[in-house]
Amino acid sequence: VAPGCGARASACSVMWFATLVLASASAAVTPAHPPRLHSARLAPSRACPSMNWFANAFANDDTLGARDNAGLTKEKTKRTITWKSSSGKTKQSTVVPGQKLRDVARAAGIPIKYSCNEGTCKTCQVKMGGGMVKVCVGKVPDKDVTIVYK
Repeated sequence: VAPGCGARASACSVMWFATLVLASASAAVTPAHPPRLHSARLAPSRACPSMNWFANAFANDDTLGARDNAGLTKEKTKRTITWKSSSGKTKQSTVVPGQKLRDVARAAGIPIKYSCNEGTCKTCQVKMGGGMVKVCVGKVPDKDVTIVYK
């Protein structure tokens, strides 16, 4: 490590080594002390060049205006599912119609038991609206619903 390099030791060491090699090749003399590539009085950010060429390359451009939906012509309508346990606890989830009920329940932290994950064993069956639905294969309807689970 070249003396005086501080936190940027690897970049300074490479520059010191390159200077040493060039000096040795041209003068065939190895200096007794490694050359000082910068003054110790300079701030570390100016002492050794940093590799922050792309520091602001991906920053947001405020001159472009408000951000839109990236080419989407119509945003999906969001629906609300109210989860009610048999003990009376309720929790709400905002969802998009067509999502799998199993994924929505897991994301909301609803403790539903599963067995077959195919809809044949009825372990995950819940009451939604006026009927019974199997969570492992069911989808979110295009309306706000209340789901009662065990």
